[in-house]
Amino acid sequence: MPSLLQSQNLSKVRKILYLDNHPIYPTNVQLLDERRTVYRLTLDPGLYRHSIPQTVTSVIVKQQKNNWEKEFWNEKAVYDKLQELQGKVIPLFFGQGYFDGLPALILSEIDGVTLYELARSKDDFSREALKTYLEDVFRQFSEYGALYRDQRLDNFLLCDQGSQQCKVMVVDLEQVDFPDRLRPWERLINSDGATSIMQDFQYIRYPRREPSPIRIWQVSG
Repeated sequence: MPSLLQSQNLSKVRKILYLDNHPIYPTNVQLLDERRTVYRLTLDPGLYRHSIPQTVTSVIVKQQKNNWEKEFWNEKAVYDKLQELQGKVIPLFFGQGYFDGLPALILSEIDGVTLYELARSKDDFSREALKTYLEDVFRQFSEYGALYRDQRLDNFLLCDQGSQQCKVMVVDLEQVDFPDRLRPWERLINSDGATSIMQDFQYIRYPRREPSPIRIWQVSG
């Protein structure tokens, strides 16, 4: 059952998004995740939206969490460094602004289903194809020297591109880094990422299986 905050129509309280000091007035505000203060803002095509394209009807606004200042600014830097992957592997980054008085990242909305939801849905889907899509994601991260550590199923979304074509996209980049030198075990973060995620996927879909092993990069500093 959704929480009161999630089901509440927040559009009744006028909230303003500021992007480069330009005010943008959404027509509707929906809280998607109160733990991470993530919102979906609906934009009227006829209203001013500064640098956000007119074709965009909604954006995702991710506020800075309490005591997560370092992670917030790291995520912004990651989007800047991975511009070539925006819209392909990660959301488009429209800029850093302020929402409801807090620093926020303004991102494109990804039309897809999380792998956690997919695992629980029991929908028929090729696990081999899914692993291939994941391998492509980690290959592209590696090409840009980026290590993606936060390998939870709800950070990966399966997106239908039409004509029976799919791909996986990734959100939540706070824990991405670009080390100059890799320690031996760090090489496994991306190279084994697809396999590790598929193990988690299998465990959710078939809960009587042995649980997935803890990855060293998720418990190491």
